[in-house]
Amino acid sequence: MLRNHISRRRFIKTAGATAALGWTMPRLAAQEHKWPSDQLTFAYVGTGVRYHTALGHQTYPFGPCAGICDVDAVQRGRAQQIARDYHRENGRAEMIPLYEDYRRIIDRDDIDVVLIGTPDHWHTKIAIEAMKAGKDVYCEKPLTLTIKEGQQFEQVMNETKRVVQVGTQQRTEFGSRFATAAAMVRDGRIGKLKKITCAIGSSPVCEPLPKGPVPNYLNWELWQGQAPEAEYRQGEYLHPDGWGAGYPQGRTHRYFRWFYEYSGGKLTDWGAHHVDIALWAIDRLNGNLGTFTIDPVDFEHPVEFKDGMPLTDDRFNCASRFKISVMLDDGVELQIRDSADDLGFPNGIMFEGTEGRFLVNRGKIVGRPVEALKENPLAEDAFAKLYGTEKPKSHMQNFMDCIQSRDQPISDVASHNQMLAVCHGANIAMRLGRKLTFDAQNMTFVGDDQANSFIEREQRKGYEITV
Repeated sequence: MLRNHISRRRFIKTAGATAALGWTMPRLAAQEHKWPSDQLTFAYVGTGVRYHTALGHQTYPFGPCAGICDVDAVQRGRAQQIARDYHRENGRAEMIPLYEDYRRIIDRDDIDVVLIGTPDHWHTKIAIEAMKAGKDVYCEKPLTLTIKEGQQFEQVMNETKRVVQVGTQQRTEFGSRFATAAAMVRDGRIGKLKKITCAIGSSPVCEPLPKGPVPNYLNWELWQGQAPEAEYRQGEYLHPDGWGAGYPQGRTHRYFRWFYEYSGGKLTDWGAHHVDIALWAIDRLNGNLGTFTIDPVDFEHPVEFKDGMPLTDDRFNCASRFKISVMLDDGVELQIRDSADDLGFPNGIMFEGTEGRFLVNRGKIVGRPVEALKENPLAEDAFAKLYGTEKPKSHMQNFMDCIQSRDQPISDVASHNQMLAVCHGANIAMRLGRKLTFDAQNMTFVGDDQANSFIEREQRKGYEITV
């Protein structure tokens, strides 16, 4: 069956062209999923670390890359080379077009799917414009920079009926450890739930970053987008052999997420993974998150703040350490911390109930309730109940299946925005330095005009999000 938004004329044209160029699907993908891959073309916007570790190689088997966009000429050149190498191995030798401006991708009617791996402050605008142009979207987390953007995102998705998958892969990947944890909690394996602790790591700090000339390969104006205009700053190369390798400390690339102007620090980085699993496990992301309080019990910012705004722009400004207590309306406490070393784990999720506790992270799931699964395994339909469908083979496969079925994927927009309300709210509570109450039904803070002023933010002229 043809996709409902592809005309017969375009299908014939596309199918003929791909056949002539010899595009073939790798044997593994073809065996796992039989569907007309030559009807889909993919384009990538943002080609940093996520393109190289996930977006590229995970989607190449499903269809040809028709375009690559990045405001960094070096990054887009590297991405093009990787894509061309894969294409050559599969009998396709033409040049893949490169773009600096994502709108050139959006304007092309021969592109079906847009995959977004840009810095966070660009996610919503690009995704909304792609959906309006009739394209399905895969977007890395977090989808939004603000709570308001989540409302705009859902409005356009519902109006356009596009399929959107969020890059919260813990729901489907990592040996099903997180899915097993969620199924255990829902099955009552630890009795009545009392507390969930999410340890998500601390945000880094840096010395003052000196102003410097913008590299000639980077469009700094376009990179900034909706964010307030700022001086380009570049510091030391501090991680030659590990995280951040190849990039100096600054306001761009791998360090962007430590500035509230562009991201939300660890709360919307790892929090978007662990808080997601925590709330998914207790089934609070289906519109019944309710009203909850956010108490920033202990936290530290690396710069001084006034009225929720950093007073200097030459250093990272996201909270470097934190302990946040979120009290749900049923009495369950969700604690979000930079580390839980006192509980024996630096990163992961601990579920505690009246009948035991267990820990899950990307490397393991441990505890007596887990050991008990050997003698008393979960029911055969436990995962089907959790997902509402059969267990997905992989995160990207789930997205591809949904493009065909027109169902929303496992990591859907609505539940992601519910979870992000907690993460964004925690950041706002720390920035203002006080306890807040949030009404998830209306997406507003209760009785706090200043907190509500952070639900959306002024966007730089020419980069506004319109719906």
